[in-house]
Amino acid sequence: MKIFLILISFTFSVFSQENKPFSDSLYIESMNNKVSLKLDIDNDIESFKFLGENNSFLITPNIDFKTGLSFNYRFISFKISYAPNILSNNDNDLKGKTKIFKIQTDLYIKNWVQTLEYAKTKGYYASDFKSNNNQELPDDLKYLTIPDMETITYRGTTRYKFNPNFSFKALTTQTEIQRKSAGSFAPGLTYKYREIKNKMTRQDLNTFSLVLNGGYYHTFVINHKWFSGFGVAPGFGMEFNKIIVKTDDFTTTDSDHDFVLNLDTTIGLGYNSKNLFGGAYLNFMATTRRDNEIIQFDTFRTHFQVFIGYRFKAPKFLKQSTDWIEEKSPVKKP
Repeated sequence: MKIFLILISFTFSVFSQENKPFSDSLYIESMNNKVSLKLDIDNDIESFKFLGENNSFLITPNIDFKTGLSFNYRFISFKISYAPNILSNNDNDLKGKTKIFKIQTDLYIKNWVQTLEYAKTKGYYASDFKSNNNQELPDDLKYLTIPDMETITYRGTTRYKFNPNFSFKALTTQTEIQRKSAGSFAPGLTYKYREIKNKMTRQDLNTFSLVLNGGYYHTFVINHKWFSGFGVAPGFGMEFNKIIVKTDDFTTTDSDHDFVLNLDTTIGLGYNSKNLFGGAYLNFMATTRRDNEIIQFDTFRTHFQVFIGYRFKAPKFLKQSTDWIEEKSPVKKP
């Protein structure tokens, strides 16, 4: 978490000067003089599949949805996600309790887009167990709760858009509005470090991956208030895994690396008025790895997001504080 905060602080000091309000263009209307608050709900919950010698079973958190709260103003863009009790499955006695926390920031400098993310999930359960004769087990036996299992993920994505008339902000933070249809080729690099810890089995798995993506994104402006967005990003890279097994007497480690192919697609519909905005996005991700993975992540996953937000004029104290930060930034506009 400390590493994530240091990265945010450093990036803010470098990038803030590039996010001053600018004049509207034919394609993009700036919302840099307004604060936007956004609430969203999604089902982007990652599960894992353990592949044993004679059987396999699914390990997943006991939550189907999580909610996110976003605050966006100029270069300041924060999103906090968590799983409130109102979205719980009310079956903690069978599958245990899950806690999810995620913080994300998006930073912009000219045609560059930088995303940083920290996520932590604690509390999983295992399912898909079969009896010796391959029959379904009763509910009180078919689930194994793993309350001490947790995953910690640090993720970053750096992208570059070639078309300045296309706005990433219009699709992500809604601090700009795409007024005329435009698209852009936007290659990127995603780098991720994940720790999976389980006190019950005394096994830890550390994974580091680098994936190079060749993406294309397009916003179709239907009319003054409605738009549709589309994106596709095929990619390839390497994933490095290390499993650590601890006992009272010794610690053993094993490692491997894998070639990864990835496909990420997004399609959505959005609404903009002067202050109110909203929309829905559907995302599909496919990842291929070797068949003999120690732990296999979901190869195919589809999830959706619905959101609603409101823009309002930035209060005087926030505007003055942001102006001061931009003025004192060590990087000056040319």
